[in-house]
Amino acid sequence: MNQSNKKSNRRKLHILDNAVIEFAKNGLKGTSVNTIAHKSGLSKAQLYYYFSNKKNLYEQTLIHMIHIWQDLFKIENTYDNPEDFLRAYIKRIMRLSFEHPEIAQLYFNEIVQGAPFLKKHWHLSKTQFDIGVKKIKGWIERGLMDPVDPWLLQLNIWGVTQFYGLNAAKVRFLIDSDEKSRLNFEHFSKEVTNLILKGCGVKSLQIVRN
Repeated sequence: MNQSNKKSNRRKLHILDNAVIEFAKNGLKGTSVNTIAHKSGLSKAQLYYYFSNKKNLYEQTLIHMIHIWQDLFKIENTYDNPEDFLRAYIKRIMRLSFEHPEIAQLYFNEIVQGAPFLKKHWHLSKTQFDIGVKKIKGWIERGLMDPVDPWLLQLNIWGVTQFYGLNAAKVRFLIDSDEKSRLNFEHFSKEVTNLILKGCGVKSLQIVRN
């Protein structure tokens, strides 16, 4: 890839990162393309060089969001035991939820609307989801965890971890935390991880070998 293409790709990703924030906050109808362009250091006309119209920008933003998840949550070539994998996996999801709640919010908003744009791209997530099912089944067969439902386990992990991105203000209120203070990511991540590991009856490799 030449320098010109690299620069173009970086600029496009920068636009998409800003678009995630704006679409999550204001929805498709309420989002201003001018605002996204301004935050990206471009004019509206320059932005439309990369995206044909507002709907195209929104759809490409959703695809960008899916790719972020795919990059962060790859399962096929990581850790050969559930304890190490789940600890790292949950921590990555929790970090994304804490640091970029707009991603969970955008996904949630699209689903509430019936996923009109996202439906045709769900296969991108389904492939990885099925890999996860196969991996979990393998761990169960090896006696490394209890015979849990491998489909629901993944869904439950997503549900618990994304809660914090969608409900940060409510969480702060319920735990008597100042509105402007940062939630303790390490503490929340540890508690969620321990809960899920215990719920799955995950066994360490050392115990299994003995």
